[in-house]
Amino acid sequence: ELAESCRQEGMLFLLLTGGEPFLYPGFRELYTRLHEMGIILYINTNGTMIDEDTVQWLRQYAPARVNITLYGSSGETYRRICGHADGYDRAMGAIRMLKEAGIPVVINASMIPENADDLESIIQTGKDLGLNTRVATYMFPPVRRDREADDSRFTAEESAAMYLRKLRCTMPRDEYCAYLDRSTKAQSVTSDDNWGSHEEFMNCRAGRSTFWVNWEGRMTACGMVDFPLVKEPFVQPFRDCWQELTDRVRSTPVLGGCSGCGKRDICHPCIAMIYAETGTVDQRAPYMCRITDSIIEQMKLEQEEMSHEERK
Repeated sequence: ELAESCRQEGMLFLLLTGGEPFLYPGFRELYTRLHEMGIILYINTNGTMIDEDTVQWLRQYAPARVNITLYGSSGETYRRICGHADGYDRAMGAIRMLKEAGIPVVINASMIPENADDLESIIQTGKDLGLNTRVATYMFPPVRRDREADDSRFTAEESAAMYLRKLRCTMPRDEYCAYLDRSTKAQSVTSDDNWGSHEEFMNCRAGRSTFWVNWEGRMTACGMVDFPLVKEPFVQPFRDCWQELTDRVRSTPVLGGCSGCGKRDICHPCIAMIYAETGTVDQRAPYMCRITDSIIEQMKLEQEEMSHEERK
């Protein structure tokens, strides 16, 4: 009923995610009914539950795209992270079957200390298969429990190094060099005393053209944060929920602590990240600031090394 209400209000796209959506017993029925409504569907999955029968079923109700998460590039990495060494072969089998069936696939990967050595091979896998590979080098802190010393998260300096490693893997050398030059030249604190004197609001798609409904039926602008409010579209009319949500997103100031920072082109402050790090949307997040400072420092060192090589 909620999906039908959303469709009537003009919803075009829907991402089905989890957890693992294929674990839901009624997934096929839910997916099929959504497909029959004419909604363009995307699926986030780890791929390990996709077999030949699933692929044949998906061919009848083709999604716009299946996003498959790779946790590493070997059975050993999967054993270390997931506890199941066969997960890698199952995920890769799903990727190949979907590709052969003509179903669009994208590879997703989130880098953590346990799979850091697999970065280059994950990206190369995507290149070999002719698939787009999206790699995240920032890992959100836990939001449903207290943080612990052994959380799988890079130090700020390690995260910065992984970010630059990713760029080196995905960019041609001349493009990467141009990026370094462009980025380091832009890192002077703005001289515009009026920068940030105006209020700033969320400018991503969250709460403007997209929304999120979680497993509890709670509706938010973004799946990673309850800001600026939570609605209940299974209780109230969807139109009312969406109207209030988007009104609040467009009228609630954010990023007060980042105003005037000349490093924003590197940091690209995200409300969800800042909220997860600090519990607010107005403070600077020290972890993100350290990542940004380290990226700039490492870029400058790389430029010096490249200049030295060119002079030889």
